[in-house]
Amino acid sequence: MTQAFEGIRVIDFSQVLAGPFAAGQLALLGADVIKIEQPGVGDQMRAMMSTEELAAIKLAPAYLGVNTNKRAITVDLKSAAAKEILHRLLAGADVVIQNFKGGVIDRLGYGYEDVCAIKPDIIYCSISGYGQQGPMAGKAAYDGAIQAASGMMSVTGTPDSGPLRVGYMPVDISTGITASYAIASALFRRSRTGEGQHLDVSMLDSAMTMLNPVISNYLIGGMEPKRLGNISPTYQGSGDTWATKDGYLQMTVITDTMAKKMCAAFDRPELMDDPRFATDKGRVDHREAVRAEIGAILNTETTAVWMQRLGAAGVPVGPVHDMGELMDFPQLEHRGILMTLPAPQGMQGEITVPGAGFHASGGEPSGKTAGPVLGQHTDEVLGELGYDAAAIQAFRDDGII
Repeated sequence: MTQAFEGIRVIDFSQVLAGPFAAGQLALLGADVIKIEQPGVGDQMRAMMSTEELAAIKLAPAYLGVNTNKRAITVDLKSAAAKEILHRLLAGADVVIQNFKGGVIDRLGYGYEDVCAIKPDIIYCSISGYGQQGPMAGKAAYDGAIQAASGMMSVTGTPDSGPLRVGYMPVDISTGITASYAIASALFRRSRTGEGQHLDVSMLDSAMTMLNPVISNYLIGGMEPKRLGNISPTYQGSGDTWATKDGYLQMTVITDTMAKKMCAAFDRPELMDDPRFATDKGRVDHREAVRAEIGAILNTETTAVWMQRLGAAGVPVGPVHDMGELMDFPQLEHRGILMTLPAPQGMQGEITVPGAGFHASGGEPSGKTAGPVLGQHTDEVLGELGYDAAAIQAFRDDGII
């Protein structure tokens, strides 16, 4: 089956998470993604959030998670001699992804206008914290800073906790998804017009799209968001997280029909005779009492028992998994979201990483190779560009690759 981006070549200058994740999503759908890294150093993600052993060989788990199916070459971008290599590579490219700080890639000679001179119909995606224009353009940013600046932290936590950072990197990943979507749209547009595009993808903008309901409530309804902890944004006491006999579960019961199903699953249908439970207004006005009553019931049985009872009744409910429990969740095996691949050079056996978040009836996204070691495909790619073994060795002797 033909994958969506077979025949598309992506030059990936990016590092850390957002850019590499975007390029990795294209690679899962067949794009030939060539990762460009500095000799001897490479993507800083290769050694971040890692065990000492994996950091030492520049194969940190988070790096491997977002660089599946790519080929990696090392080129000293500051070297004048490298320009010929990059020009040949860019001449055959369809997409460029970069997330350098503002102005850096232009000074190196590989900005949008520079690349357009080589390949006029290029799709050129610039990823940054705050975008390419405005007073914050060019400012350094990581996920945490954008969680703060976007307002995300202001609505995360409890009234007493103060602002909290979300426990993973949602802005990086959502920015990667935004970038891959933008690139896909630009490739579709090019197929109709023959024209390339410069895509300006901002982490701040991406975070704002994730906050769409919160921001819309504020701008249209004048509703100042609050830190709600685990309470449903509807303020109903039947939407929250509770302790069970052996763990936790999250349940979102926000309609009268759902409430009736919940009470039946509790074997307490008489609760619907109580106006505090029977209507959404009652569940809001008496949310603490409703929450406490539900908590007392849920604490009498295990999470598995309640998942079976509530799930069978059609109540929206989910167990609060830790990572070990998540790996044993039967639904994962059916969905195939986790990909098991041969380990990269320097590691033994196999590795498992998440794949794409969807299935397709043809041209399924798939993982074939693990994230590459630093410079793994340099000789291979340069050979494809027409360089013979002697020329490649000369580049290596001069420290260009």
